[in-house]
Amino acid sequence: MVITVSGFYNEVMEDAEKNWFQHAITVLTYNRNQRVWSVIVTLFGDLVQGHGDKISGSALSAIIEPMGIKPEALRVALFRLRNDGWLASEKAGRSSFYFLTEHGLRESEAATPRIYARTPTPISEWRLVVQDVVRMAARQSAEKEMRHAGCLVVAPGVFLAPVDGTQPDIDGFVMTGRADTIPEWLRARTSPPELVSAYQDLEAALDAFCDLMKSAPALSPAQVATLRTVIVHNWRKALLSHPELPEVFFTKEWRGEACRTKVMQTLDRLGRPTLDTLNPR
Repeated sequence: MVITVSGFYNEVMEDAEKNWFQHAITVLTYNRNQRVWSVIVTLFGDLVQGHGDKISGSALSAIIEPMGIKPEALRVALFRLRNDGWLASEKAGRSSFYFLTEHGLRESEAATPRIYARTPTPISEWRLVVQDVVRMAARQSAEKEMRHAGCLVVAPGVFLAPVDGTQPDIDGFVMTGRADTIPEWLRARTSPPELVSAYQDLEAALDAFCDLMKSAPALSPAQVATLRTVIVHNWRKALLSHPELPEVFFTKEWRGEACRTKVMQTLDRLGRPTLDTLNPR
């Protein structure tokens, strides 16, 4: 077999680009406990959230599979999301195209402002809700509802919520005002070790990826989409695991706001590929 100089050079360059991309994916997929359906929800929220937006099955595969997700797992996740009413699909020739349902759009759009906010939402007034002592089952149900609405459980039967936030209809004593003092025991409660570690791990991965970007080759739209999906997914997973609170509510080890800045800077640097460049022509 004869390989010309230019052909050999092209093969070497292609190998270098492939190795760089795989190394970048390894750096960013430090969290191996990823639910495939959740990764797909992240992808649609980042790239396919517009009304009328659709992405082909082949494009989904090209984006998702480099993360180490097998085709069988992707198919199962898509089946689940269709059954849950998040996604719908349609055929166009031999290709299948997927898109968010009205339910999926509403849920995705509800989370978008918080995920992509470049600065935290300022909160000047709080609503303190004190509920009557009730049986354990009722209390747990109330706490679940309040957490879902973005409220902070301060103590059993005691909740804190932004005045502008969603207010569940729960019978209780309510006061509105400023939070003048944040005790250390509350900071410790809002900053459990697993949350602190999630942000520290994310920041370390972003820093390592930023160094890699200094020698990045030209990336294909699908590769950019893969990198964006992994970054947004890790950020989203940490961010949506706790209420939206000012930095003063967390311990000094918490790196949430540092991660916010680095996530947004990294996404800006990568850019966002359009569906026209991802879908088959």
